[in-house]
Amino acid sequence: MKVTHKVQLIGAFALFSIVALIYLSIPYYKNLESVIPWNGRGTAVDVQEVVPVTADDDHPQNESGDKENTTDPIIAVATPTDAAEPATESEQGKIDEAPEQGPKEAVDQADTEDRKAKLTQIQGKAQDTLEPKGSKVVLLTATDGKGHNNEIENLLDMVTENREDYCAFHEYKYQFTNISEFDQDGRIAVWNKIPAIQNAFDINPDAEWVWWLDMDIIIMTPSQDLASLLLNRDVMKERIAYDAPIKLSDGKSSGLTVSRDVDLSKIDVIIAQDHAGINAGSMLFRRSDWTFSFLDMWVDPVYVDRFHNEQDALSHILIKHQKIREHVGFVPQRVINAYAVGGDEMGWHTGDILVHFAGCWYVPSFCSF
Repeated sequence: MKVTHKVQLIGAFALFSIVALIYLSIPYYKNLESVIPWNGRGTAVDVQEVVPVTADDDHPQNESGDKENTTDPIIAVATPTDAAEPATESEQGKIDEAPEQGPKEAVDQADTEDRKAKLTQIQGKAQDTLEPKGSKVVLLTATDGKGHNNEIENLLDMVTENREDYCAFHEYKYQFTNISEFDQDGRIAVWNKIPAIQNAFDINPDAEWVWWLDMDIIIMTPSQDLASLLLNRDVMKERIAYDAPIKLSDGKSSGLTVSRDVDLSKIDVIIAQDHAGINAGSMLFRRSDWTFSFLDMWVDPVYVDRFHNEQDALSHILIKHQKIREHVGFVPQRVINAYAVGGDEMGWHTGDILVHFAGCWYVPSFCSF
């Protein structure tokens, strides 16, 4: 009886071990299509079918739709064949010194892996055909984590995910820069966007265009590529806001208008105006010697000392210098800088590429959408 009982125990133990090994061998697969707002089969995406992201004051919607991770408890069964060779003294020392991975680190690692998988799945799905495309376009985000936008909880995480997804879909290059590395005594942080743009060209030699976006901007129509929106030469010809009045920084007319004689081959900067004049929240810069010279001039101490911010300085430069205006393409606001509120010319409409929550930190209603 004792022998039979022992055999039964051994048999039960073996059966349990086999079941555990089979369970552990089943590959874990997470259905990414349920959390990715993209067409996973690479077919064309209808712009009109894109559902806008709704952000309220307290709970901005996470565009990825990621759900909380849950794991089933797994009972590990040790067997004599699983025993490892004893560690040497040096190996044991490294093991003893290595910090244990806590729950937060494990969750962060899992989130990172999920993000990599998501980006891999949507990489290049847009299959853009018009030039410029791919790595010729860089989307630049730069911040020091301070300032008024810091009052929005998890803003950087939400913005990063939104823009990484967009760039992966179109195979653009996404770049984040901490602008604190460009700090200079007596200069407020907004001026640091200029050296950040210069740096983006330096470290991305294939880039033909750098697209600067402020932190309070969300891409709303991710299927829209920049070439067919604006950057392709034939498209740009149709997008320029010919005869539109160029405004002063107080919103009044400068008496100047956008010329109909604009030479598209010389357009190196693309920008839009709002009700108060030029807005530097969304701008595009083309790689050229002229652009590099202009960026150097824009951040010259003569302007930094005279103007409170880079936007007022830019407005002054464009109004006062005709030769510089010849290199600037003014486009209707909604093309690259639609606001959450406003009329037909300013407020976001379905199909517009982005929404800019300009001023939401001091006018809370601007954040409601």
